[in-house]
Amino acid sequence: MGVTGTEAHYVSLKDLLAQALDAARTADWPSYRSHFAALRAALGERIAEEEEAHEDNARLRRHLETLGAAAPEHDPQGYLAELEALGALLRAHHAGKLQARVPGAAPALDLRGLQPPEPIVRIFQALERAPGEPLRAILPHEPVPLYALLHERGFAWRGAPRTDGGYELVIERS
Repeated sequence: MGVTGTEAHYVSLKDLLAQALDAARTADWPSYRSHFAALRAALGERIAEEEEAHEDNARLRRHLETLGAAAPEHDPQGYLAELEALGALLRAHHAGKLQARVPGAAPALDLRGLQPPEPIVRIFQALERAPGEPLRAILPHEPVPLYALLHERGFAWRGAPRTDGGYELVIERS
């Protein structure tokens, strides 16, 4: 099976991100600026090409705006953390796109970065839209307060920590 255009573009974005991260980690700011400009242009182009208005696209744009407006020399650690957060979101976005193309797969709802109670609100909205379908949710941590609410409404769940520090939950009607 060959590499699709979307996957080739993701590999290119991943390479640009890696180059920007390497330059930022070594505080090579002139090189970083060059790599970040290429990443910003390529990611902006990719977002513009996507047909649907995806929640991740708005979050990707916000990270790009934050990084573009900041002076990395003044807070290298904070800047690097923001750049790494962009990378995590980019990986999650790509994984969600791949998951969406797998027949029968539960869609992923990435709720990281939202303030409480927004993740719980969005989970129940998604369950109302498709009550018979399993729902995959990605959260920043295990959502213990959610479990009693799910139980009260007749839902079962299973979950596990993710390697990126988040928590993945699958929710189904019990």
